[in-house]
Amino acid sequence: MTTEAPETPEALKARKLAHLDAVIEALSAETRDVARAFFHGWVLSAAMELWDRGVLTQEERQAIEARVKALTQAAAS
Repeated sequence: MTTEAPETPEALKARKLAHLDAVIEALSAETRDVARAFFHGWVLSAAMELWDRGVLTQEERQAIEARVKALTQAAAS
């Protein structure tokens, strides 16, 4: 039986930020309103969860939210 060491907070943060970056990239390329809304909600929810867990600072969470907001506003124009 193998046991794995628990993931460090830094490793968790790096992994989750990589996922968020991938979803934000998909959001920037998406043209369908429903898909953009889904990605937008998913990113904001994930960022808030990471902030709640103490993985992200408030400034990092707000930077992610600002990035997503800028993308969705640009797509709506």
